[in-house]
This record gives sequence, structure tokens and C-alpha cells, in this order.
Amino acid sequence: MNQPIPQTAVELGLMQGFPPASSVQHAQQLLKPYNRWSFQNIQLLNPVADVWHGNGPSSEFSYNLQDLDSIRYKNYLSQEFDFNHMVEQSYTDGIMVLHRGKVIYERYLNGMQPQTLHAWASGSKSVTGTLAALLVAEQLLDPQATVASYLPELADSGFGAATLAQVLGMSTAVGFSEQTGNLVTENFNYGVALGWNERPSEYDGPTNVYEFLPTMLKTGEHGQRFSYQTPNTDVLAWIIKRVLNCSLAEAVSQHIWRKLGAERDALWVVDSACAETAGSGFCSTLRDMARFGQMLLQRGSFNGQQILPATAVAAIEAGGDQAVFANSAIAHPSNANYSYNYQWWNTHNQHGAYIAHGYGGQMLYIAPKAELVFAKMSSYPTPTPDGSEFYAAMGAMPSLIAALQ
Repeated sequence: MNQPIPQTAVELGLMQGFPPASSVQHAQQLLKPYNRWSFQNIQLLNPVADVWHGNGPSSEFSYNLQDLDSIRYKNYLSQEFDFNHMVEQSYTDGIMVLHRGKVIYERYLNGMQPQTLHAWASGSKSVTGTLAALLVAEQLLDPQATVASYLPELADSGFGAATLAQVLGMSTAVGFSEQTGNLVTENFNYGVALGWNERPSEYDGPTNVYEFLPTMLKTGEHGQRFSYQTPNTDVLAWIIKRVLNCSLAEAVSQHIWRKLGAERDALWVVDSACAETAGSGFCSTLRDMARFGQMLLQRGSFNGQQILPATAVAAIEAGGDQAVFANSAIAHPSNANYSYNYQWWNTHNQHGAYIAHGYGGQMLYIAPKAELVFAKMSSYPTPTPDGSEFYAAMGAMPSLIAALQ
């Protein structure tokens, strides 16, 4: 966090001019410095599915803008910053804070505008998980049913005997068959199947997610420990699509996005089989991310209607098994008391906060007891072993909430 204010895509010379003097290659799109441009232009580099926002008017925000720059806090390294410094130094592209239903802060950087579509990265998992919570509440999904009962195609895979609940909480004991991945795509073949990695000319492995998931192997007993692996979200999405008999993009549009009063269609990156990259490829405007968060804060009631059953939101708020999370490889003092369920990170803190976040600093922080929604889209150089892109903003939360009380 001591680096100078980061360069913008324009200052870096990324995709400037017609034709551009430089280019962003498909295989580079997730990596620094290219993500300074690509996170706002994912649809130009990948095939995408449309998440229609409907033909109704967009829902209106109430504004009560406040100066938050005087708020000071210490990050996880005990370095002191003010709120403005955090915004600029954490490679923010757009940030929006709502308190008690009103927008108190909104700012755009790095060329981003209110109408810009931006990648949610792994925050996409929480969109998928929220839809699953709705279907569980409506008894269209049974958390205790096995994956194989929904997807016979995965009966012989590592996922076959796992329950839907274990998929929702990522406590499946399934591992990649070859550990050749990185922190972004997790496994090379997986990255190729989803389209994030470029396919080598000699490649003969899976070419889409439906081919890849059956290759995953069981490595232990399900339900014992949290293990963060994006293929869980792909399994969940496949189950949702099987039950609803439609694409994930259409399901989110029909059940959530059209009802929000979103300003723009969202997009979902798809693979060669037109399957949405359920755990990483969702894109929307910042304001529509904030709408989604405010809807959850209000227990599913938003834009004059009950979009989600209150019981679905309550299940997300409750979180998962903290002992299972504490038994994970990523357990750390910084996430003590956390759990994971319905593809959301739950802090179990005094504000009842739960979080969607993704690499590059994407973050939707919902604190029901503080009546706060914090939406942040960023293009932080990624990945960072110490999670700086996440903790930069997380460190500000206690001081921000205290200042607003």
C-alpha cells in the first residue's frame, strides 16, 4: 500500500487510438497491467451471454452525499490511511456506499463511468449462490440431495456423492487431477475449458466446463473442511440450469435482474459450450451491483416488490459452519470466525456482515445491522499472496461504520 497512485489505462497506453497502438491479448486479460483496461471491457475479449434488465424504468436512488475523506483507519499491517487514500491506492475503478438506503458516496476513477460494465470476477459466485438460495427457499432445490441425483453425468466424479449443501459451502473434498494452476485460473486445464487460458495447439484436454467437471477426483471426506475451488460454483450453476431448464443468464434475468430496476443489462462470459463461467464471469455497472446489495440488505424487498423470499436472504445471512471454515487451508487470524455458505463469505462480526469479493479488488460488503452497503470495483494488480486487494477496503469498514453511527 506504499506504492504511488496507480496509473490509469490511458496513462499505461492500453488500447489507445484507432487502431490501438497496443493491444490486450486474450491470455493477458486477467493480469496486470492489462486488467486496468480489460476489467471494464471483458465483453470485447470474450463471448458473453446477455442478462436482460427488462423494459421497465430503472429504480431510483436517494442521495445524501457526504465527505468521507476525513475518516482514518489502520489496515491489516497497522499502516494508517484516510478513506480517500484507500480509494486511490487500491486501484479503485468505481466505489459506492449506501447507508440507511441512501447513497452517501459515489466515485469513478480510471475512466470508469456510471454506465460502464465491469467484471465482478469471483464476486460472480455470490450471484449464482443467491439464485440458489431463492430456489432452496421455494423448495425447487434440496440441500441434502446429492449432486448425482441432479446430475447423473457427475455420478462417477469426485462430486457425485457430495450434497448440494456441501457444494453451496465449498466443503466438497474434490481436487484437481493435475496441480498446474495459478491463483487466477486455479488449474491450467480448467482455465482452458472456461476460456480464461489460451488453448495450446497440442492441447487435447477438456474444452468446456461440462467436459472438465467429470474429470475432478474425490480426495477425502466431504463436509470436513472448507476448500475454495471455483468448480463448486460450476456444479451449482449446472444444477440450477437443469432444474429450471434455462441458461444461468436467463435465470438471473428472470428471477432477479429484471425486478431490480437495473440500469443496464448485465453480461456473463460463456465458454465454448455457451455455459456461463458461473464463478468468475459476471459483469454489471457499479450502480446495479449496489442495487443488488441493497435488495439483499432489505431482506429481498426492493423496487416495490419482494424479489427474493426473506427466508432466502436469512439463509445467506446465517452463514455456514465456522468449524469447517476454521479447518481450511486459508484459516488465518484475519478471517477468524468466518464461514462460507451460498457462495458468500460471512464475517459473523457485530454488524452481521457478509461479502462477495473477487480478485482485483471486487467487493460487495453488506452489513445489515449497520444498514450499510459498500460496493467497490477495482483493477488491483492480481493475484497478491497477502490479499492486499481485499484487505485494503476491509480495513476501512470499522472506522467507516463507526463514523456513520
